[in-house]
This record gives sequence, structure tokens and C-alpha cells, in this order.
Amino acid sequence: MKKILSVKQIRQIEAKEFKKRGNTFSLMVNAGKNCAKKIIKLIKKQHVTIVAGKGNNAGDGFIIAEYLRKKNFKVELYSLTEDFYKGDALKAFKKIKVKKNNIFKFKTKKNSVLIDCLFGTGINRPIVGKIKSVISEVNKSRKIISIDIPSGINGDSGKIMGCAVKANTTLAIHAKKIGHTLNFGKIYSGKIIIIDIGISKQLT
Repeated sequence: MKKILSVKQIRQIEAKEFKKRGNTFSLMVNAGKNCAKKIIKLIKKQHVTIVAGKGNNAGDGFIIAEYLRKKNFKVELYSLTEDFYKGDALKAFKKIKVKKNNIFKFKTKKNSVLIDCLFGTGINRPIVGKIKSVISEVNKSRKIISIDIPSGINGDSGKIMGCAVKANTTLAIHAKKIGHTLNFGKIYSGKIIIIDIGISKQLT
């Protein structure tokens, strides 16, 4: 049986992997590329819309966007502006050639596959303000793939943090999280697929 990890456990494993690699960015690149490869298998050559919030979940989304662009997918990206990003997410943001649109102007496209990269497993406070209306708009999409966990679902409790994305499929990075298996996390995650991102087996 595959392990189900807490947010703290996954962070500890990642910290060890970062130390082993001597950098953090290569793991984000692995996560984004391997998620993108799985997305290509899951969808036809459809239009793709990526909605990216803050933090490393957005960074994964930027790498997915660029990978799909290079594979000749039509990709539309909605994100925050550059000053909202730092670290690896900023590095990924600067590398992409996909046009960046204002996240608060996002509108669902009928036949587009929606990739949810708004919030990751670390969310610990209720979602408020304009981002709530973005999530409401996201949920109008017919096909939603969430990266790691549906945005707004707590990674440990599976509870909704104010509002949440209801995904058809969730690409869980490295391992299933406790939040995928409890409360609304169980319902909102849809089909869960584990994405191997190259973390050393001895660390898990």
C-alpha cells in the first residue's frame, strides 16, 4: 500500500531531497514536467487553460504551461503579476514564453481543459476576496485537473478553506496526502493519480 502523508511529512521529505540535490528548482521542474506528461495522456489535443495563484503550486503551473506550449498545445495562462512571486515560482515565471493574463479577468472557456494551480497543500487560512470569484469561475469548467490538491482543500484535514475547486482529476505530487482522503477532500479530488517527481526512494 502506498503511503499517505501529512503536509509536514512531505515537507520534511522534500527538504532532504533538496539537500541531496543541492538545489530546490530541479524538483519543481520535475513536478511540472511529469504533471504535463500525464496531462497529455489524459486529454486530447484540447485547448488548455492554466490558472496559477501564489507559491510553488503556481510554479508547477508555469512549468506545465511552458512544457505544453513546446508540445504545440494551445495554452492560456492566468496568473498574478511578477511582484507576487518569489524563489522557484519566480524563476519559473520568468522562464515561460506563454502569454500571461490577469487572473482576475479569467473566464471559463467551454471546451478548454482547466488546470488548477491556485493553492497547494499548505493552505491554512480561509480564502477571501477576489480569488473566491476566480474559484467560482473555475468550477464552471467541464474538465478540471488540480495539481497536488484541489485549491482550497486543506492538505491535512480535507476541509474546505472558505471555498474550493471541485476537480475531476487530481495529480498528487509524490504521494497522496491525508487531505485527499478526508471530508470534502475525498469528494473534491475526483480521481487521484500519483505523480513521481524523482524523490529518492530511501527518503520516503
